[in-house]
Amino acid sequence: MNNAAFDVRPLSVGAEILSLDQNAPLSVATREALYAAWLEYGILLFHGVDSNERHIELSRVFGDLELHPFPEIRYKEEPLFIELGAKSPGNVYIFDGSDMRAGRLPWHRDTAFTRDICKGAMLRLINVPPVGGETMLADTALAYDALPDVMKQRLEGLEYKATLRLGPETQSGAGSFWTSVRRPTPEECPDGTYEPDVASRYPAVIHPALLTHPESGRKCLFLSPTYVDYFLGMPQEESDELLDALTKQMTAPEFTYKHFWAPNDAILWDNRRFIHAAMGHDPKYRRWGLRTTLAGPVQTGRFFDPTATEWTGLAVAD
Repeated sequence: MNNAAFDVRPLSVGAEILSLDQNAPLSVATREALYAAWLEYGILLFHGVDSNERHIELSRVFGDLELHPFPEIRYKEEPLFIELGAKSPGNVYIFDGSDMRAGRLPWHRDTAFTRDICKGAMLRLINVPPVGGETMLADTALAYDALPDVMKQRLEGLEYKATLRLGPETQSGAGSFWTSVRRPTPEECPDGTYEPDVASRYPAVIHPALLTHPESGRKCLFLSPTYVDYFLGMPQEESDELLDALTKQMTAPEFTYKHFWAPNDAILWDNRRFIHAAMGHDPKYRRWGLRTTLAGPVQTGRFFDPTATEWTGLAVAD
């Protein structure tokens, strides 16, 4: 795809924007072409976004911006950003017995613990560790397309209960990159760990397993593995098996892109279509960045009612 203002180079999933002058104003034609490319590819990778002002300008090409639900991580200098990494290495854990990592997050869809899942986000890293710290993204539209018809039929009308979980200790199910996790001892990591107590502010919600994308019309697997408790009306064991199978489908290599960051790279993803994950990094290095959140949410959710008859089977034991 060529345009007078930029070029597009497809990645394994998504696309890279090349030759875009980061110091030039964005014309109406350029904005329209960028938006069209985003809807086509779902991920756009920009290079050399070296100012907060440009970051916000680029973000607004794709919609209005909104505040993130967590005030604890909003950037004090500009609350439309959230701050990732900050001045500390972030929460540090020991994965699989010996792998110490900060900032590791399993596969998830942003704000999927709320009734209104956000449209998208743009993350820009300013400080990049020399090793580690990669971000992975998975295309749930491509994953849905590759499902057998019998599975597509099984998912029609299916819903799931979602609950916010913070910290790898509670994020060890389908979609995790680890089999075991623990907090480090003070000798292993003297900086300690801090997690805001925010989960209680967000009651459980219900979302559909499938979404018809409101702009492209494509079917997407609308799951956030990190937050799924169970599928409604399904015994827990069966629900866990289905979640595991669908997570493996969404995150198969042919549907994923792994980004190795350079300073001032910025990645925009369509949160309606993509899930993502952070691989984490050695806590002796700093990984710091800013992220905007696109307004215009997908309003598919409703609050979970524990008295409703729709949640049946072994799942009631939770």
